[in-house]
Amino acid sequence: MTEESKINVPSGDENPSHSSSSNKSKVNRGQPGSLRRINIDSIVRKIQTEAPITRADLVRATELSYPTVTKICDLLLENNIAEWIPDDFREKSGRGRPASAMQMASSSAHVIAISFRPSYILGATSSLDGHILQETQCPIPDTYAEILVAAKQLITKLQEGNNTPTLGLGLAAPGLLETGERTQLTVSSNIPALANHYITEDLSELTKLPTVIVSTMRSLYNSEIIRGHAVGHENFAILNYYAGMGLAVASNDSFVDGSHGMAGELGHIIVEPHGGELCGCGNHGCLETLATDLALANAISRKLDRAVSVDEMVELIKKTPDQFAEEIDRMIDYLAIAVGATINIFNPEAVLLYGRLLEIDDSFFAKLEEKVPGRCLKALASKCILKKSKSRTIQGAAIAIAEELTRKLSLKL
Repeated sequence: MTEESKINVPSGDENPSHSSSSNKSKVNRGQPGSLRRINIDSIVRKIQTEAPITRADLVRATELSYPTVTKICDLLLENNIAEWIPDDFREKSGRGRPASAMQMASSSAHVIAISFRPSYILGATSSLDGHILQETQCPIPDTYAEILVAAKQLITKLQEGNNTPTLGLGLAAPGLLETGERTQLTVSSNIPALANHYITEDLSELTKLPTVIVSTMRSLYNSEIIRGHAVGHENFAILNYYAGMGLAVASNDSFVDGSHGMAGELGHIIVEPHGGELCGCGNHGCLETLATDLALANAISRKLDRAVSVDEMVELIKKTPDQFAEEIDRMIDYLAIAVGATINIFNPEAVLLYGRLLEIDDSFFAKLEEKVPGRCLKALASKCILKKSKSRTIQGAAIAIAEELTRKLSLKL
């Protein structure tokens, strides 16, 4: 545990706390607001990852004082961020009395998450720890105005199917997300209609809900640290090889944003500068044109002389893998380059791989593991674990709005 997480909230008005659950900030002890956010984050992360959990458990896990934990928990309960769970989970206290346990809100309130995908919009209601309660989806329209209408209809449908309050709306979208006074997708190669719009403001106006947007990679990161394989790791990378190729990196338990929130565009490293395929970014020979599920589907399309989607590609490979062995091996070669570059640059404990191909057959994952040490420093590869990611963008979008809601609570302490 870092020093920042051990700061106790005084009993007076100046109570410290923590910043975002996916990005620990260095503490400035002259700024009580930052300290309040630190402590709230410490409590919320433990509830999200270890519920059901009692206040006594939280004191032991965070090393905060009991009054501090009690004050923060009461604030979470009062604002429907957390809830008591049914009495079937009980722990005996030292005096023999049962101790009630908490979890993030699930039965008393919910958030709505929307994940924008290249071919569809996925919507879901979720508890505030990213546990999906209900899902629905629709095809993604061609224009921005139509996308807003479709998203609003999904949200309305989800609210109609749930009788608890909706606390907020979390969005996840592919592309370059520029943050500042206002947040917008400046580039979205896979969904061009989203680019250069302030969709959080527009959907917040339509739905009257607090709204936040994160990139696809940030949403995968959120999902992985709360509900995935990254729990317990402070230095890891998530490599998304599905349609585009993005990278989310944690360094000492802090998300690597970059100067404008755009770090991680591994897929736009050019690996075939001469005669490479045109990429959505406008350059030729980018890694994402060679090492992604979509790139493999395009290669199979050329082989069969017809359009093949990623979903159809998966079914074709399941039925006749030998027919596409050359295309598969070529993709795995380039994916190994991407993984090797990630290991060389960031020296992570683990690289978590998000996509479809490696889920089809364990032999594909074994081939990748075999190739990676030859694409980076072997000493670093030997200290890095490769795993298939458990992330979901829809979960990460839900966790993003939960994080925003808890961040605002620090102002009430």
